[in-house]
Formats: sequence, C-alpha cells, structure tokens
Amino acid sequence: MFGADPAAEYALMHEAGMSAAEILASLTTVPAARFGSAARSGRVARGFDAEITVLTGDPSENVDTLRDVKAALRVVSQ
Repeated sequence: MFGADPAAEYALMHEAGMSAAEILASLTTVPAARFGSAARSGRVARGFDAEITVLTGDPSENVDTLRDVKAALRVVSQ
C-alpha cells in the first residue's frame, strides 16, 4: 500500500540515488511549489505555515533518522 511506511519510501529513494537534500526537498519545497503554496509553506520562516517533525538526528546527514519521529507540530501563521 502506497504511503503505509513513509520512512521505507525515503530509504528506497536514497537507495535509488537521491541525496538526503533531494529527499528533504521532496517533502517540503517541491510539493509547496507544485501545489501553488510556496508563498506560505514549504520552509520554516516567519509568516509561513509549517508542519514540523521533531527527530533524534539530522536527516540531511542520515536519512534513517526519518524513522525515529519524536513529535509532530502544526504551526499556522496568522
């Protein structure tokens, strides 16, 4: 089933040759641009809406840290 294990999908993306930066962009800036919301989402910045995932490590260095989510937060700019 598609989307049943997102961390497994990220691992497959990495195995297919995507860099950690490309995988992170595929989760943030790419969808924001594709769906026309880049002016208000896709990155952490003042005035932007955000869904923030708290991890135990730096996914730009080790994609496997995406498997260990500690918390998820939704921030809506006003």
